Amino acid sequence: MDLFFPRRVERPLYGQFGELAQLLVQAADAHSRLLGHGYRERTRILPVLHENATRATELCGRVANRLAESLITPYEAEILYDFALTIADTVDSLEHTSELLVLTRVGTLPTPLLEAAKGIERAAELTLVATWSLNQVRDLDDYYTQVRKVRRQGDRLVRQALAELYRRGGASSELLAFRDVTTAIARTIELQERTARFADLLRVKDA
Repeated sequence: MDLFFPRRVERPLYGQFGELAQLLVQAADAHSRLLGHGYRERTRILPVLHENATRATELCGRVANRLAESLITPYEAEILYDFALTIADTVDSLEHTSELLVLTRVGTLPTPLLEAAKGIERAAELTLVATWSLNQVRDLDDYYTQVRKVRRQGDRLVRQALAELYRRGGASSELLAFRDVTTAIARTIELQERTARFADLLRVKDA
């Protein structure tokens, strides 16, 4: 199944997946910048993530419509839709984390969380590259493996951040806010692995 989509819908659909992944890359970059700044700069960056999330939702709907018109099997269409939907959910998660930071006015984040954000950027870039191989899914064999590595590292960094927060101590309200932000970052990392797993399902089916 080297050519995954019929040629009459191939390029437009590939373009939509690539555009969706590009939104993820942009959101991951804005997310990292927002995490590394203080409140005032965070309020300037947050609208970028709102826009990314809105566009991702709209684009995911267009992907669903194109899949409904394609000649691929329902099983393949479902996996591809889940792939697109989880990318959009990841962009939403990045927006959610950023909004939490602004609303709770959380201060400087532990270094491990900033490192985890860089891992999220890396996974987003891997996802973008993966969309270029959707017409030859056998080329996706390394994608899930690489994102799994990012997930494991991200989980370790999240645990380190939580330990640092509890050692730091402080008011319970501040600790809860930090914990909510940490949980939101962990959620984003989980969604990125889920995205890669859907792509890997396509590869396994084609084997």
